[in-house]
Amino acid sequence: MASSVDSALIQIVGVFISQADATLVLATYGTIASEFNDLQNGSWLISSYMLAMCTAQPLYGKLSDIFGRKNMLQVSYGLFALGSLLCGFGQSILQLVVARSVQGLGGAGMVCLVSIIITDLVPLREVATYRSYVNIIQTMGRSSGGAIGGFLAQAIGWRWALSVQSPLTLIAMGLMTVGLTIDKQKSSHEEGDAPHPSLTQSLRRVDFAGALFMSVSVLSLLLILDVGGEKVPWNSPLILILLETSVAAGVLFFQTEKRWAAEPIFPLHLLSNRNVLIPYFISILQNATQCVLVFVIPLYFQVTQNSSTGEAGAYLIPTVAGNAIGGLLTGRAIKNTGRYKLATLLAPVSSCFCFVLLLLFWNGKTPIWQSLLVFFGGFGTGIAHSAIFVAIAAGVDEEHMAIASSGLYLSTSVGAVTGISAGSAVMQAVLRPTLEKSLVGVVPNIEEVVGKALSDIKYVQKLEGLAHELIVDAYLQSFRGMFILCIVLSFLCFVAGFLLREKRLS
Repeated sequence: MASSVDSALIQIVGVFISQADATLVLATYGTIASEFNDLQNGSWLISSYMLAMCTAQPLYGKLSDIFGRKNMLQVSYGLFALGSLLCGFGQSILQLVVARSVQGLGGAGMVCLVSIIITDLVPLREVATYRSYVNIIQTMGRSSGGAIGGFLAQAIGWRWALSVQSPLTLIAMGLMTVGLTIDKQKSSHEEGDAPHPSLTQSLRRVDFAGALFMSVSVLSLLLILDVGGEKVPWNSPLILILLETSVAAGVLFFQTEKRWAAEPIFPLHLLSNRNVLIPYFISILQNATQCVLVFVIPLYFQVTQNSSTGEAGAYLIPTVAGNAIGGLLTGRAIKNTGRYKLATLLAPVSSCFCFVLLLLFWNGKTPIWQSLLVFFGGFGTGIAHSAIFVAIAAGVDEEHMAIASSGLYLSTSVGAVTGISAGSAVMQAVLRPTLEKSLVGVVPNIEEVVGKALSDIKYVQKLEGLAHELIVDAYLQSFRGMFILCIVLSFLCFVAGFLLREKRLS
């Protein structure tokens, strides 16, 4: 078994590349968009990747059951390499958005299929340990991508910084093709002497209608969360159209899976399984709080202590460390005890503890020791990631393991988008009214000052005197609102953990 597991862990190279890419573009999208004189649409370079990844994630599980894990992994690597190459040749923002979408389709498989393969190869007690290794690589990729992207963009230009990922991905695919061995066939035929099915036979098993309706429903919902409030007003006709599309496609998806699909792309009975639905719910809530935390930390230090972008980003390190340590310790504990429910309860407790401390101590003058409090937020998320994956693996039969796991990755992404959207909504709901009220009689042109204070951190940093103090205080009030939101989400996560039925691992 050891050699098989080692060959599976070869794929952490692909995991690192796909995760680093997301923050690489985050660090360079402004430069890229400015070259095309289209900065207002530059954020779509980030959103398109995320949306494509979320849309594809729930599909890889069933497709890997039909076509085989290794084959689908090769497809995902190929898509990511193609998208990276196309990015280097993009001549407009639209072309780059399309290329980033292709990258996202590949990146989805590069991440989720590795975890699925691990569940194929190792005992349940050890799944959390190996998953924690993957989680560390994901965290390292996300943490280093921005620095790598900034350096490469400055040294060789953003086109090369993006397109160089193509040969690196192909090298990783070569390592996987040669080194990955899967002892048990997981593709389209039952064990025995039956011949391997042809491509035509495999294609007939694909639930194309269900896949289409689910993708449209998920994509429409995520678009609402991504653009609502920030880019498009919540009462905009576009939001209503997207909502109607999501609901209609969702209804068609449920009808397709229930009535017509011979092999559903996502069997509906999984959603009636408490040990599937509750981990999904925990994943959404826990990742929502984590993303709010990651959003707040750099902004807090930029506003209150005039930190540079690099200095503010460094304050994320305790969160990253907590995530890695929480995952590793949880994996070891589950391996030794065979139990995971307690971990699902400790995760939101750790996160809630973090946000209570931030609510009490982050008042604008934060010494070094108080900046370390965010460790507990990352620690809770690391615990949750390891524990709920094992809960999924223990809660479903082997036949549906891949599908349930890919759904868990979707819930993680939905949680991230939901957290950013909800956190931003709370921030805007508190920040703008507070600024408009407190600046009366202090500055001559309130609307102009408020607009700049909301859109330009450097403007806030350059201000002096009473106006600066009032704006910083308004930001602090908005941060407190976000901390309270996360405390509520952590409480709901704790309640959900109580409802989980634990199965003792053999």
